[in-house]
Amino acid sequence: MAAVTESLQRRLQQKSLLLMGAIFLVVALLSVFFIETLTQAAKDKNLVLKHQVAEQAFNAYLARAEDEMKFIGQDLSSSDYIAGRELDLLFSHHEVLFFGGLDFFYIEWANGNSSMDPRARLFTKTDFKAVIGAGLLNRWASVKTDDGASLLMLKTKLLSAEKDSTGFLYGFISLNDNLTLANELLESAGVSAVRIYDVSHNRVLLEERKAGVNLSNNTLRASLPLVSPIQANLQLDVIEAHSISSAIFTNALPLILSVGVVLLVFYFLLARQMKILIFQPIETVVYKHQEELIPYIELQPIQRQNRQLMAEIQAKNKRFLLLSDSINSAVIFCNEVAEVELINSEARHVFPDSVKARTLFDFMPIASHRSIQDALKGNIGITFDLTMNDLGRIYQWQAYTFRNENDYRGLLLVGKNITRETSLTWQLEQLHPLSSLVEKKVDTDAILNELNYLSTLPDHIESSHLQGWMTLLLSVLDDISQQETDVSYLPLGDIFRQESDRVMAAMGMEATRAVVDCSVESGSKVVAIGKHFRGLVRTLLMMVMSNDMAERRLSIRFISDMELEIIAMNDMAFRPLFFWMIKMLSESLGGQKQTLQNNALQLNLMMEVNHSAEETLSLKPNQVIAWVANDYPYASNITEALQRFGLEVEVYASSDSFFTQSSVLTKFDAVLIGCDKDVQSQIDMTLALKLKHKRDHLPVIWLNSRFPLHIDDSVYTLQGCFFDYNLYQVLLKACEEDGISIAHYNEEEVCWVMVGGSRVTKAIWYNELDQCTIATQWLADLVDYDVVLSYQPNAIIVLLEPQPPAVILAAQAAFPNVRFYAVQKWLEMPDNVVVFDLVSPNSGEKIRFFAKDVMQHNTNSRSNE
Repeated sequence: MAAVTESLQRRLQQKSLLLMGAIFLVVALLSVFFIETLTQAAKDKNLVLKHQVAEQAFNAYLARAEDEMKFIGQDLSSSDYIAGRELDLLFSHHEVLFFGGLDFFYIEWANGNSSMDPRARLFTKTDFKAVIGAGLLNRWASVKTDDGASLLMLKTKLLSAEKDSTGFLYGFISLNDNLTLANELLESAGVSAVRIYDVSHNRVLLEERKAGVNLSNNTLRASLPLVSPIQANLQLDVIEAHSISSAIFTNALPLILSVGVVLLVFYFLLARQMKILIFQPIETVVYKHQEELIPYIELQPIQRQNRQLMAEIQAKNKRFLLLSDSINSAVIFCNEVAEVELINSEARHVFPDSVKARTLFDFMPIASHRSIQDALKGNIGITFDLTMNDLGRIYQWQAYTFRNENDYRGLLLVGKNITRETSLTWQLEQLHPLSSLVEKKVDTDAILNELNYLSTLPDHIESSHLQGWMTLLLSVLDDISQQETDVSYLPLGDIFRQESDRVMAAMGMEATRAVVDCSVESGSKVVAIGKHFRGLVRTLLMMVMSNDMAERRLSIRFISDMELEIIAMNDMAFRPLFFWMIKMLSESLGGQKQTLQNNALQLNLMMEVNHSAEETLSLKPNQVIAWVANDYPYASNITEALQRFGLEVEVYASSDSFFTQSSVLTKFDAVLIGCDKDVQSQIDMTLALKLKHKRDHLPVIWLNSRFPLHIDDSVYTLQGCFFDYNLYQVLLKACEEDGISIAHYNEEEVCWVMVGGSRVTKAIWYNELDQCTIATQWLADLVDYDVVLSYQPNAIIVLLEPQPPAVILAAQAAFPNVRFYAVQKWLEMPDNVVVFDLVSPNSGEKIRFFAKDVMQHNTNSRSNE
């Protein structure tokens, strides 16, 4: 793992920036605290002034109440009223009583009687005789009643016109929920809450706050004595809500920004001075004082150690270069991405293009690339030979992996000139030729390479696949080891069909795994076949089917009367066992092997052709074939092959479409049923045809992309890979059977044409009409009506779904004898359509009644005409 590096300059800058940030944060907090302290002191002073304003408002309120008391006393002294009617007199001046400061009053007459303001009972239910005893003459007194009412009471003397005492007048101000007084105190002082507290008796007389004010948070409070005419030790508290507002930060922002700018400028100046005074001198002396001593004492030990290490490295490098040039081998060093780092004179002589190349792959032959890649991955024991034709030398290369100074995997290639040794080996082989049996011995390296490849296959490969592969491989090796003795004459296409069927069955491969191109003409040629040729065909099929290329094609054709050309697409450059087997088998057949571009392997073989034994059977022209594709993957290829044979092809997407959408043709010479995975659909369709036609043997051909598990002996099966000759031969056999009649309406006077409907609706109608022996044709819509009506001009057309009126009228005009019937009414329906309202769902009984009514109506219409 590479060591983590760090820049001292960047580290010092980061620490300095962190220090500047900490200083900035401390200064900002101190600024906010200082401004908050000043603001708090100013608010405290302001709150004392507000306390004085509230005190004045309270005293003004008491003075107003005293004026009201004087008014009541003067009114009683100067007015002539009947005894007991004094309250009527007073309340006649309601503008004074109701808008004054007093809440209510009480009169104690000298004769022992009393008059009580009826408003008193709004504030307390207590007996006033016990309350008035605490009154003070011309002084306000604080009174607490039994029922909890807090009152301020003022006692004045009542005098007659002659200045005689007639009694005492008591005025009361209620402090319980006195909104008028509380509001005057709050509004005059502009505070959030007020409270009047009786210190002597330890009780609260008045406490009120503004609506919507939350006093649970920080508040400012001024608690000072209340100077008033009340005979008590009172304290007035004024309270104001207090929070740190944005104004504090706004006031502190200029100072904070100023400090921030100063610190930022100081940081950049400091960083520049650090670079100029510390790091630039270090950089300068490191690069310029290579020979002379660095003038800085702190760096001199590092310089001495560096000089010592550089001297040792240069000495080792010179010794290594001398050693690499002194040996008689080519030496190449490269890094982990195959870039050349060192190449000695011998290697440059072998590869003159290496001067301009960047990597090994730019000048090393392609045959060595795989070995170089394996060595770069860490594989050991990599050895390969290269023949340099322009130099007339053979080099044996050995690859060694090592870890370089960056702990990455490097590569050393050592090439030894083995031209002399190889020449002597060839001479010895010529002196002691091997027997033919030894020459056919399997290449052990190729076998080991193949086994190594098989061991790297994914886990999902089935064991039966590998078992089949080994069985086929052993059969090919057995064919190579044996002498060619028995020779038979067979069509070339039959050989490829048999061998492809064998390979598919053994390996579980799909028939569509490989594309075999063998025309009918080439496949019909009868050639001499032996074990070696069968083994060659088997090997080619194994090679094509098992590769992972996008195109897996095997082409077979005769380029002359006796010369056979086989071209196989393959990606087996790393599986030499195939090439060894093909080489051994083709040499025994007298063939020539040539490797083409684009991963194509071409073989040219001289074959012994027996023209007299060639079959002359051929398909009749214009025969009709029904091709039911189902889920077969390459349905278009089958269609093209049938058309090449000169056959008329009717293509159906599925078995359902075959039964419900057959064309006007009444007979098929053969039915070709395709299948990939939906095997049951193939079996059901075959069984349906047998039951319908009451025949066990029908011209039915099964075309499966996989090896079928269930094979019906009564049908024809295309075995092996699909190609023209194979398909042609199975069609020849199938067309020998009697054809398949699709409909019975040729024997009937009238044919029914069903238009529209869903898949379920079609199945229900088809089954019921078939039981009524009514021949039917099915159309998705009326657009192509002339295809059917050209052959059936007297047809009955049943509209299961609404159709365009213009199309219906055009069909009626072209074929006047047809009759239109509908199972439901729709808008803009033409007059020539007869409606039978068939209520959904369409059961079998309803369909039978409908068919009976239509037949009766059609008969009557014909007779009327």
